[in-house]
This record gives sequence, structure tokens and C-alpha cells, in this order.
Amino acid sequence: MLFLNLNYPIIMNRFHFIPSITILSIIILFSFACNNNSEPEPEPTPPPGFKDMQVSSSFTFESTNTINVQLEVVTNNPKEPPSKFYIYNGDPSTDGKLINSGITNFRQYYQTVISIPSYLEKVYVTRQDINNQYETVNISITGNTIHHSFQAQQKAQYKSTDNDYIHDDPGCTSCDHSLSGNYQNLDIDGSFCVEQGSNVTIQNLKFRGGTLTICGNATITNITDQGNEGGNLIVSGNGTLTLTNLSANHLTTFYNFGTVNISNNLNFKSDMTFENQGNFNVSGGVNNSSEQFINTENFNCGGNFTNDGVVANLGRMEVAGNFNNNGNQNTFVYNYCHLKINGNFNQNSKLTNYSYILVTQDINLNGSSETNLEPGSLITTDKIQVNSTINGPDVSCTKIDIITLGQINGSGNITGYVDLCTVDGQINNNGTLGPDVTFDCACYIPESSCNPGSGTDPGDGDGDGCPDDQDDYPDDSTRCSNEYYPNEFDFASFAYEDLWNSWGDYDFNDLVVEFNYKIVKNGKNRIVEIYGLYHIGAVGANLNNGFGVEFDVPVSAVESVTGYKTNGSAVSYNSNGTEAGPLDKSVVMVYDAINDYLGTAMVNTIQGGNSMVIDTVEVYMKFVNPQNSIGLAPYNPFIFIGQDRGHEIHAINKAPTPMANSSFFGQNADDSKPGEGRYYVSSTNLPWAIEIPETFDWPIETADITTAHLHFRTWAESSGAQYPDWYKNKDGYRDVSKIYNKE
Repeated sequence: MLFLNLNYPIIMNRFHFIPSITILSIIILFSFACNNNSEPEPEPTPPPGFKDMQVSSSFTFESTNTINVQLEVVTNNPKEPPSKFYIYNGDPSTDGKLINSGITNFRQYYQTVISIPSYLEKVYVTRQDINNQYETVNISITGNTIHHSFQAQQKAQYKSTDNDYIHDDPGCTSCDHSLSGNYQNLDIDGSFCVEQGSNVTIQNLKFRGGTLTICGNATITNITDQGNEGGNLIVSGNGTLTLTNLSANHLTTFYNFGTVNISNNLNFKSDMTFENQGNFNVSGGVNNSSEQFINTENFNCGGNFTNDGVVANLGRMEVAGNFNNNGNQNTFVYNYCHLKINGNFNQNSKLTNYSYILVTQDINLNGSSETNLEPGSLITTDKIQVNSTINGPDVSCTKIDIITLGQINGSGNITGYVDLCTVDGQINNNGTLGPDVTFDCACYIPESSCNPGSGTDPGDGDGDGCPDDQDDYPDDSTRCSNEYYPNEFDFASFAYEDLWNSWGDYDFNDLVVEFNYKIVKNGKNRIVEIYGLYHIGAVGANLNNGFGVEFDVPVSAVESVTGYKTNGSAVSYNSNGTEAGPLDKSVVMVYDAINDYLGTAMVNTIQGGNSMVIDTVEVYMKFVNPQNSIGLAPYNPFIFIGQDRGHEIHAINKAPTPMANSSFFGQNADDSKPGEGRYYVSSTNLPWAIEIPETFDWPIETADITTAHLHFRTWAESSGAQYPDWYKNKDGYRDVSKIYNKE
């Protein structure tokens, strides 16, 4: 742009077509200047447009949002293998592109920070487990934090209600009566205790609505009740109870926190509650009609176990005989830990397995039954007959290890990720199998305190803590995963006005640099290297400017930088490729003299003018040691003007490097206040540099950006609330006659 001013030299920093002006106009201009010698003429200002916008002082012209991402895998297994997370800017099954990926830590947690276009309302997150099964969810963005929990193995949960079903040991601190010695007949019609250290023998115990708590040692021959009044029997943590005959039909609740030994059969009625949080041994069989049979520790049944109620096993449970899950519609078995059946398992109702079931003989899944297998669960059996439905998980996998024979009959139906594994036996299939059912024994079940595990660990060949199938670099122990900016495939853009600290013409094409970053991380999600792709889109200036990026990492932490272009003399370099000077952070000077690099000026801004297809350069930066952070992409890019290294221009409130000349601040149109952290902004809160999180379609030479991108003004004046996608090529969004045609 050409300004004529008697008090300033004529400045021409670009090629322009100069319209013809009459001699009279020149005379009037000089006459006006000569008649105002008393005061310097004010600096010329551009016509109305960008400069006359009314912008809030808090708005920094950013088209992106910074989001804290917190992802976790919920599991009961302390040996849960790592998972890998992938974060996409859209649905990965259609057009979504990868932004970030990383591996979980030993707490099954992954945390990162991403920068995404402000118009995005949701991101998609995929979890890849050890078996290469994928689960994808979409997460709406509200605020600046997103959190999601994936379920590797369901938490031990008996009922999906808010009621407490696991009780605490009450001890013997609040009893009305203390027992000791021998009793022939004893009525429990209040609160009775066998204190710790006491020994009690009772021949006939009759409950009359009271509570007996055993903190010492008790031997009871027979238990009855009076008129079905019921009662509460509690064995505390230090207590032991030996019973000869017990019909639990006489109890309302039976809680064991200690040790119970019963030398006969045991029956539980439907309206009672049984909880075992200790060691419970029954030499005979068990008949359960209770809707709350809960085992959290060790329960051993010496005979058959017949279930007509609800059984929730959260501990280790062993049945010496058969387990008969009868066909009552209210009959359920929930296995959250370790269930061993030494006889047959006859399934006629509903079973959900979250962990491990071992049946040493046969499993018979009869026609009225329903078997649900959760991710990471395992069943081992000698033989299995399938005449009903098995529902496997939608993600990850479950395995049935079959030693001798698997028979899937015509009424058998198996869906989901179920691996039917026979090593030496065989499977006869006459049923219906879903597309995800396999027979290759490939599903890996990790070992846990409840589950012995099965299959072969997929392995970690390079030993970096990143399983091979989740490792982007399986043969390199220093690398594991990648993150990208703006995403794996696309470029974002920086656009600059280069007349700072004076006003420009605000076509934002003095320099347009398109860029993409790939950040490589190790198995601990620490950064080991970064690849930057840079492409010059437009140069709308004669000034031989430079372009660099400051990273938030010390110069000494950088091992090497390669790929940058050195064509000028304004920049000095360290031996590792970073810029030399009094710098506390690493500066990579991508182009130190752009016009010299291109061999010309004023490129790709005038339609029909000087146009070029400019190569993309790759700048590679490697770190001495893995870094926790190097700042958030796009870091701190800047230009310096006309080979004056101190004349830097950054985005609003991005601090200059120590190489910048601070005398430029607060002069002419600039309103920087370094003491307040305010940089590169006018008194009306306008910038000289902007970032666009996509490839930018820049205005032609001298076309104000507000006249080319028709919603830019509304976006800026609304502080980004309206038209956050102002740069998109949508109907009514732009005046195409004022935008450079790249084709």
C-alpha cells in the first residue's frame, strides 16, 4: 500500500496497481500538506472494514477451543492390560479424522489436552483393548473438559439400585445380653451377644424376632423360631459358628463376617437375606430361594446347589456337586469373581458371567435359559451343550474353553464376540452363530485375582509397555503413539499482516503458512519427536520476511532439528539446529528469508498475477530425553519483518521471543502492554496475525477480510459466539470475487 506523507518517507512494501490520479489531485494533496506544517500529519488509516470493528478486549481471535480430555478404563483387575485411546474430530466410520492417540497408564487412565475448531460440538473416542476389539463413543463438548469411563470389566454390583446391599460388621458393642457357658434352650427375643473370647454351646435356639451376634465361639445343635417371628443371626469377624442342623427358614437375615461350619444341608427361604463376607462351609447341599444370596469371600457347598432365587458371587464359590439354576422367571446367577462347579451346571434360567466359571463336567444350556457373557469373562468346561441363547459382548471378547466337546444344537444361538476354543476337542455346530463368533482361541483373557486367564498375551516385542497391536512403532522401544494437529491429514493455517506496528490493509495474505504437526510419544505418553509439515500458500508482500515457531522446551532439551530453510543472514543457529541467541525456549526458524527461498515476491495474491506451486517442507525435531510437554499446538508461531530479526509479529497475547525489539511495543497502532501480558493488539483489540484451524482461502490483494469472508465481522464482534466456522465455504459465507482462486 502506498502512503504519501511529507513527514514520513514513501513506503511501498508490495506491488500494487496504482490508479491514475489527476495533476489537480496531486496539487491539492501537496497544498494540504504544506498548509499544516504546525503539526505532524496523523498516520493514514485504512478505509472502513476490519479496523472499525467493535471487539471485546477479552477476545483473542482464536477459532479453536482447548479441551482437557480425561479417559479411563474401569476394571476390577489390578493386572488389566493397557488400552489405547483414539480421539477423532468426527465419526471414524465415516469422515472423522484422528486428532490424538495414547496408551493408558498403570491406573488405566489417559489424560491429554487437545485444541479443536470452536464449531465442533462433539468428539469421538475409540478404545482399543488387548484383543483388538474397538468401542467408540461420541462425547458432547460442554465447557473445556470431557471425561468418559469405559468398562473393561463390570464393577462388582449386585443390584442397580441405590440401596446398600453389603453390610458392615456390627461387632458386639451394643448388645443387651451377653452369653457364656451352656444352654439347653434359649429364646432370642432381644439383642444377644457371644463376646469375643467367650465359648457358648446351645442345644435348642429359638428366634423370636431378636438378634444374636457371635464375636466369640458358638456351637449350636438346632435352630427354630416361634410363630415365624424370624430373627437375625450375625457372625462377627472374630467369631466362629458350628451348626449341626439349620433351617434358615427361621431367619430373617444371616450375615457372616467370620467362620461358619454347617454339617448338614442348608435352606434359604425367599424373604430372607444372606451375606457371606467370611468363610462359610456347608457339608451338605444348599437350596436357595432367597432373592439376596451374596458371597463376597469364600463359600463352599459339599453337595448340590439348587437355585430358585438370586445368587451374586463376588468372591470364591465352590460347589462339590451339581449347580442347578432352575427355571423360575425370578431366578438369576451373577458371577463377578470365581465360581467352581465340580459336577454339572444345568442352566434353565438366567446367568451373567463377569469373570470366571469352571465346570469340571458338563454345561447344559437348556432351551428356556439365557446366558450373558461380559467382556473379559471366561468359562472352562469339559463339555457344553447349547440349546439356548448365549449373548456375548459388543466390544472386546469373552471365551469358552472346551476341553472335550462342544455341541451347538438347532435351537442354539450365539451372538457377540464369543471365542469358542477347543484345543484337543471338537465343536459340532447346528445352531445360529453371529458374525463375531470365532473358533480360533485368539481371545486373550488376562489373569486376575478372580480369573486365571486364558490364551497368549499378544506381547510387547520392543518392551515399551505398549502392546504390539496397539503400538504404532512395534519394533521401536522409544515410540508408541501419535497425536496430530489439526488432525492426521489436514492442514491448518497462519495468516499475517506484516506492517505491525502500523495498520495494514487487512487482507491477511502478506504471509499465509499452512501446517500440520505429528507428535510422536513413547509408551508413557511422553514426547520424543515432532514432525512439522509447512507449506507457503501466499506471500502478499515485498518484504523479505522470516517465519519461525517457538516451542515451550529448553534449547538444551533438543537433540537435533532438520529440514528448515536457511536463505538469509538475519538468523544464527546452534549446532542442534535451533536458533542461537539469548533464548530460554527453543525456536525453530522454518524459513529465515521467504522471498529468497521462493526467488520472488508477491506470490498467489493477485488473480492472474504471480502464481506458484510451492513445495511442502518437513521439519523434524528430536529431543534428548522424552518430554512431558512442549506446549500446546500450534505453539507460538511468528514472523519477523524484512530481515530485521527483532521485528517480530505474533498472534494476540502470544509473548515475543527474547530476540524481539521491545521498542516497537506501544508505538503507532500497537497497544501492547508487556507488564500485563498484552501483546500484538491494537487499542481497539485487533490483531496482526490469526490462525485458521483448516486450510485458509485468503482474500485477494487489498481485499479486506471482512468483505471477503462475510461472517468474519459478526464472529469477531460476538467474541466467537456466532459463526465460529466463518472461514467455511458455505452458502452466504463469502464473496468469491474477493478470494484468491488457487486453481
